[in-house]
Amino acid sequence: MKILVISDLSGGYSITLPERHLYKGLAEKGAELTIISHWPTPETHEMENSGLKVIYLPIIRKIDLRVVKELRRIIIQGGYDILYITYGKALTNCLLAVRNLKVKIVGYIGSLNIHWHDPTAYLSFLNRRIDRMVCLSNAVKEHFVRQRGESFRDKCVVIYKGYNPEWINVTRKLVRADLSIPDDSLIICCIANVRRIKGIPYLIKSADYLPLNLPVYFVLIGKGMDAPGLMKLVRKSSYRDNFRVFGFIRDVFPYTDLCDLYIQPSITEGLGRSIIEAMCLSKPVIVTDSGGARDLVDDGVNGFIVPVKSPTAIAKKIIWCFENRDKLKAMGQKSLNKIREVLDPNKTVDLTYSLFKEVLAET
Repeated sequence: MKILVISDLSGGYSITLPERHLYKGLAEKGAELTIISHWPTPETHEMENSGLKVIYLPIIRKIDLRVVKELRRIIIQGGYDILYITYGKALTNCLLAVRNLKVKIVGYIGSLNIHWHDPTAYLSFLNRRIDRMVCLSNAVKEHFVRQRGESFRDKCVVIYKGYNPEWINVTRKLVRADLSIPDDSLIICCIANVRRIKGIPYLIKSADYLPLNLPVYFVLIGKGMDAPGLMKLVRKSSYRDNFRVFGFIRDVFPYTDLCDLYIQPSITEGLGRSIIEAMCLSKPVIVTDSGGARDLVDDGVNGFIVPVKSPTAIAKKIIWCFENRDKLKAMGQKSLNKIREVLDPNKTVDLTYSLFKEVLAET
C-alpha cells in the first residue's frame, strides 16, 4: 500500500500531534508513506527521523499550474495507490494533477464551511473524482452530505482525530491570585482565534443574565479576544470587573488547567481542539448544539449542550455549575474518560488503515 499524504505540518507542535501520530501509526502497520508538506519544520523533521519520506512543496494557491505539474510528476514516478489530502488548496491542485490517472483519492474535511452554492467547492471537496471523504465528526459528515448529496453518504466516514491526554503538558501552574481572582470563585475559560463563527459575544452577554455579584470570573484568551468590539461588550457588562481578557498566548494550558468550567459558544464548529484540550485536563464543558462537539458531550454528565446564539441558556448552565461546584470535579473526570473512549489515537490509526484497504479493494 503506497500512500501519498498531502498535508500542512507547519501549524505547530500541538496542532499537528494527532496527524503525526496517525502517519507514524500507518507506517508501523506496513503502509509505505510519503508526505508532502509546505516547508521544513520541527514536525516534518520528526517525520523524517521516524523513517518517513517528506517532500517539500508549498501549495498555497487554489490553482498553481507549476504545482499541478510537479504533483503529477511525483504521483506518476511514485506509483502511489492512494492520495490522502487534508486541505482544500491541495485537493484542488491534486484533482487537476491526477487527470486520467487511476490513483484513488481520499479527502479529509474538518469544518462546516463547504457549501453547494459555491462554484469553487466543485473544484475541491465536492468534486466527483473523490473516492472517500474522511469527516472529523458526525456534524461534519451530515453537513457534507447535505452539500454533496445523499448519493455520496456511503463514501463518507467519520474518523476522529486521535488525541492522547498525555500529550497535554502544563508547563507551569497558575493560582487564582495570579489573575487577581478570589479563591472561592468559579472560573470560566474560553480559548479561540476569534471569528464570527466562534460566537464569543454570546458568552460575554451571558454574564448579564447572571444574578448580580456572583463570584464568577471569565478568562478569555486568543487572537482577537482583546479586539475593540469585544472589549466594548466587556465594558458594558454588569460583570465587567470579572473579565480577564488576553490576546494570543502561546502556552494556554496553564489557564485551561486553572479554570473550573470551559465554555465554547460557537455558532458552528467541526469539533473544537480547545474543547478537546479542556476535556483532556478534566474540565466539564459547555458547548452549543450546532457542531461536532455534541459527539463528545453527554448532556448533564460531563458538561452541557445549549442552543446556539443563546446567552440566557449559557447563563442558566453557569448558575447550575456555580450552585453545584462540588459536582464539577466528577464531571471533569468523565470528560477525560470520554476523550479516552472516543478519541483513542490508536483507534484512529486502525480505522484509517482499514479505510485505505477498503478503497484499494474497489475496482
